[in-house]
Amino acid sequence: MRNFYRGLLASALLAVVTVTNVVLPATRSLAETELTPEEARALAKDAWLFGMPLVMFEIQADFLTHVTKPGAAKAPVNQFVHYRQFIDASNRSIVGFNVDNLYSLSWIDLSDEPLVLSVPAVGDRYWVMQIVDAWNGVPAAPGSRTHDGDRPHDFLIAGPDWDGPVPEGMELLRSPTNLAGIGGRTYCSGADEYELVNAIQDNYRLTPLSAWGQPYAPPSEVPLKAGVDGVTLVNDQVLALSSEEFFSNLNRLLATNPPYADDVPMLEKLRPLGIEPGAPFSTAEMSDDLRTGVDEGVADAKVALAEESRQLGKLVNNWGLTYDMGRFGTRYAYRAAWTFVGIGGNLIEDAFYPLTLLDAVGNPLTGEHAYTLTFAEGAWPPAAAFWSMTMYDLEGYLVNNPLNRYAIGDRSGMTPNPDGSLTIFIQAETPGDEKEANWLPAPGKGPFKLALRLYVPGEAVLNESWVPPAVQLAN
Repeated sequence: MRNFYRGLLASALLAVVTVTNVVLPATRSLAETELTPEEARALAKDAWLFGMPLVMFEIQADFLTHVTKPGAAKAPVNQFVHYRQFIDASNRSIVGFNVDNLYSLSWIDLSDEPLVLSVPAVGDRYWVMQIVDAWNGVPAAPGSRTHDGDRPHDFLIAGPDWDGPVPEGMELLRSPTNLAGIGGRTYCSGADEYELVNAIQDNYRLTPLSAWGQPYAPPSEVPLKAGVDGVTLVNDQVLALSSEEFFSNLNRLLATNPPYADDVPMLEKLRPLGIEPGAPFSTAEMSDDLRTGVDEGVADAKVALAEESRQLGKLVNNWGLTYDMGRFGTRYAYRAAWTFVGIGGNLIEDAFYPLTLLDAVGNPLTGEHAYTLTFAEGAWPPAAAFWSMTMYDLEGYLVNNPLNRYAIGDRSGMTPNPDGSLTIFIQAETPGDEKEANWLPAPGKGPFKLALRLYVPGEAVLNESWVPPAVQLAN
């Protein structure tokens, strides 16, 4: 970590900054530019949407590593926290949690050296160890789809600047940022498999490269990072940042977490606003009009984020269908919205995530109404591993209900209709004993959203010939 902070300090002092091999001239402070308030407003909006994933990623990582040793839901940097059983609605630590797999999560810092990720033999069980960079991209996702489960695997996870030899027998996984995450998911059919899956989790290990081949145990007591809010929800922390706080954090983080090569034009566009890796950012010397313009631009960005979040992906049957999760390109509002919904979505090859907040005619889904979702015979969700549908509130957290049933899917024991179709009942009250096996409980009031998950989706998903049907308002 010492090298990490030295790198930040050095970057702040440089008059010329190199980003993704492109040399950018030194930036004047915003107070020295000739921007009009209207121009500052437009640039601030673009800069906030561009930088939000990076700023939120650090806050999420800090929130979930703010402990001295691994616990039930958090672990220090470069250590795993294993979720030993499925979470319930009381857990509000990460948005978009699923209840299909047991998580093994780690937030990692690669600035000092690479880490070795060791995965045991897991047989034919579904697993994935998704590497998530600080821009919410997915540079690698080894798992049961890509690797033989009959033998163990060792992966070397290296940051953007590491250039050393890869030990024999290891597979190199390159993260374009030094701050990154590992989203491990291991299939679990339910409580009867906890012991078995927990044993697999215990054999997922992270080892610094310098300690490889030697007895190694992670530190048992890790000092807490100063200034971290480990209580306030991450989304709320992001939205509460002032313009100066947000852009100061962005510039600091850019120094060691470079943007992608395709982002260089955007970074050049934002330079007149004072957005530059390692550069200080302050609104203190701005005119009142210019400062107001920046603040209004940030407010505009938050409105754009909310609007984008309502229509993520391609809208078909009022489901947002995303075929490029983890590969967002230069669609910055789109990337920011997906990050706000949940960091670390799987690549389409590993999972497909249809999401809806609307019924068939476009009205918001609310707990005051009852709904149905019917898959025709032969058109059930095509997934080589398994599929499920999860109920969330608008913030992306699980919804409390009397059955503690947060998702329903092909392993839930649902009863098909006589014609071979399958109907799921989505409502706050039970649809009755005969239909309860097919019931996904909704909140008693207020809006909600639904997330389908198809793990290792079939070709019909990849070629877009299968899409989920619309959610219907029940009679």
